[in-house]
Amino acid sequence: MPMLKFRCKACKRLFEELTSAADMEKVKCPECGAREAERAYEGKCLFGMTGSSAGRSAACAGSCSGCSGCGAGA
Repeated sequence: MPMLKFRCKACKRLFEELTSAADMEKVKCPECGAREAERAYEGKCLFGMTGSSAGRSAACAGSCSGCSGCGAGA
């Protein structure tokens, strides 16, 4: 089971939760108790790096603009 990062939509707190992909909708914010958490992605986007195809789907053109995957193209 992976340790995943989440951001609470209600109070904006960033937190980590040990959870499976099947139970992500059950994640509860430890600060305010809301069940309105969304996955928080941090770090650099590997899409479009020269020589890298890590994490790319078949539909990925190598440009992050318009991609909602990691937010690095915003």
